[in-house]
Amino acid sequence: MYINIVLVSFVILLGWLMSNKDNQYNRGLYIIFCSIVLILVAALRSPEWMTSRYHLDSLDYKHVFEDALAMNWDDLWKVMFQRYFGNEGSFDIGYLYLCKIIGLFTHSYYIFSILVDLLFFVPFGIILYRYGTSMRKLIFAFIFYIALIQTFLLAGARQVYAIGLDMMALLSVIDKKKWRALLCFLLGVIFHFSSFLFLIPLLMVWFDVQPKVLKLSHIVCVIMIPIVLAFPNQIILFLGETSGVEKYANYGKGMIQGGAFIFIFLIEILSLFCLIAIKKSDLQNSTYRFFYTMAPLFTLFAPLTISNGSMIRISLYYHLYLALLVPFAIDCMFQMKNRGIIYLFAILSLSVFVLQDGGIEYYFFWQK
Repeated sequence: MYINIVLVSFVILLGWLMSNKDNQYNRGLYIIFCSIVLILVAALRSPEWMTSRYHLDSLDYKHVFEDALAMNWDDLWKVMFQRYFGNEGSFDIGYLYLCKIIGLFTHSYYIFSILVDLLFFVPFGIILYRYGTSMRKLIFAFIFYIALIQTFLLAGARQVYAIGLDMMALLSVIDKKKWRALLCFLLGVIFHFSSFLFLIPLLMVWFDVQPKVLKLSHIVCVIMIPIVLAFPNQIILFLGETSGVEKYANYGKGMIQGGAFIFIFLIEILSLFCLIAIKKSDLQNSTYRFFYTMAPLFTLFAPLTISNGSMIRISLYYHLYLALLVPFAIDCMFQMKNRGIIYLFAILSLSVFVLQDGGIEYYFFWQK
């Protein structure tokens, strides 16, 4: 079946039914119901099908889980030492340890997947619950997830769990819990070393960078888009070498592959919309300024996918927060009486994007 048709219909219909009483309690229930469905879809997919049909890493991560169960603790310590002190290998140790710990309670990869997906959906749900102040904002956020994030959950990519820990770090910084923020951030790094890139917005939020600086940074990054498009390999090579992620450095040494032009166009259009719609005064006394710190970064990093589509993983650390920024921009630009039709247009437009060519052909693990 084409799972996106089912999910988009479910998200919109449930949101419409629950919007009759658009209060925090109903919004919380909506977030829980949608998250449960999306977790089950991500966790119970057929890794063999996702890998053979869409070239995702789903089957590789299943094998990593099985290999981790077969390893003893001494082997894990050796792998960790080789990775961080012996400069051998590129697979960060956090995911292996998580596989081993959960493997003490279950040897089922699919139960493991359900549990580990909570690392993403719990902080994502907390952010939506805190800052998704209307049902239509939540509907947009979940459609955005299906459009631009779901594929990484279907792949079982360990980077998604690092991003979940980064979301917890961000929430901790907002709450002024600096030690909890540091712990979550460091855990994210040992899941995926590229998570170090999230240190930039964390510091910006911690030092409460002023709206005028954020807006200026956003403008500068928009101006730099042609430069990034012209020299993506050199930038990727620099990022790969400085972060120690050899795979990304190798992307930068390759030929231009002509990555996801539709993705670049969509992110930059949304970036421009946020730049125009959100004024400095809108950010001054709003908690949304914490999420606006991502705007310069996804504007700058999204064009790197022109070199290699896999570089979308770098942008993902930041463009995830468009799920909140776009609704905020709509509220800033349009009067209350016009927002309903604008939200409808935004949700339907994103749904069309999600459902192009039918969306993802999906099978549960017991089907293939």
